[in-house]
Amino acid sequence: MPAPLKLITISISHYVEKVKWALALSGLAYAEESHIPGLHALATLWHTRGSHRATPVLIDGSLVVPDSTAILRHLSTKYAQKWLYPNAQVIELEERFDRNIGPHTRRYIYQQLFENDLSIADLFSQGNVPQWEIVLLRLMAPAIKEGMIRDMAIHPRAAENSRLIFEREFAFVAEQLRDGRRYLCGDALTAADITFAALSAPVLLPDNYGARLPRLEQAAKDSAIHAIVDRYRTMPAGQFALQLYREHRPQQASKNY
Repeated sequence: MPAPLKLITISISHYVEKVKWALALSGLAYAEESHIPGLHALATLWHTRGSHRATPVLIDGSLVVPDSTAILRHLSTKYAQKWLYPNAQVIELEERFDRNIGPHTRRYIYQQLFENDLSIADLFSQGNVPQWEIVLLRLMAPAIKEGMIRDMAIHPRAAENSRLIFEREFAFVAEQLRDGRRYLCGDALTAADITFAALSAPVLLPDNYGARLPRLEQAAKDSAIHAIVDRYRTMPAGQFALQLYREHRPQQASKNY
């Protein structure tokens, strides 16, 4: 029996979520090797021979595939998951959402959560992170937070600019859906839908997300964050993403390391 696919992750990442969703719908078994921020780079740089730092990275036998979009295209070609890319518009929208939603929902919500004393240790210690990394995480949480702020430019002015960018994408998606379509690129789910929903998840906190997100009822302890999430959930694009989660996001247990 061939070895399973291995996915190197920061489990909470919405780019990782995009790949996990596609793997789950493709019925492909995989082993997840999860790490805390910072230490993840030891694995990703090693496997990519120094060329790629971020997660996710898929290891498929001797082939190493970094980047969520490249991974989905690998699934489409090698494993005949043609439903991911039935037409050229899917590729165009996937790249658009990768660029205009992914980094911006992340920056915006981290700015809000950091302002309200987000627990780095709780957020990143979930899943199958090795115990020694969890111990280190609790010791290094302030340094990890500072590193995230630096690397992702998490500060009020940048967060506000990010809000404007991803809200334009929400408006764009709402306009696409005005004709009553159920999906963005035809009559079935594609990589464009998965990408939009997964990368919007930081401001929607969907129940079926593949890692443990703060719950809306927990966010209620801070009225500002509750109001932010509730606002995006009630937008047409937010409702669309949540519906995709309800109807199409299976929960697939990966083999843990």
